[in-house]
Amino acid sequence: MTSFHVRPATKNDLPLICTVEVDSFPDPYPAALMARLQRTHSESFFVAENPSSELVGYCVASEKEGSAHLISIGVLREHRRKGVGAALLETLLVWLNERRVEELWLEVNTGNNAAINFYERFGFARVMTIENYYADGSPAAKMMLPMRERAEELGASVRGRKV
Repeated sequence: MTSFHVRPATKNDLPLICTVEVDSFPDPYPAALMARLQRTHSESFFVAENPSSELVGYCVASEKEGSAHLISIGVLREHRRKGVGAALLETLLVWLNERRVEELWLEVNTGNNAAINFYERFGFARVMTIENYYADGSPAAKMMLPMRERAEELGASVRGRKV
């Protein structure tokens, strides 16, 4: 398994974040939306770099009043199943835990079994299905992670380490 460094995103990362977005999703967010997310959620926007300092993934979440929403997480195809997504999500979970967030929500295409399994390994549970959620009409599984159950696991052991 390769080591990845996760850090806060910067404005200079935007072109590469957009490259990851296009590589990750059939209906990617436009660059203008990614720029807006980076401005409005700069504290909860993280990128992962490989040992060569190449940006290979990102995640961004919103947080308000004890609840958070994972807006997007993407990893370049060639770097999937190497721990990049886990490193990003662990970093985000630590950040949310430090802010005493009680629950993290997300939506994922019901046909994306790899992503659903990934989230379930982190403790997310399916709460409901949202029909016609995506532009192509496919449904989304709405999932939730109760952060209190993860709080002890998210202590200082993750902070500052290379994953």
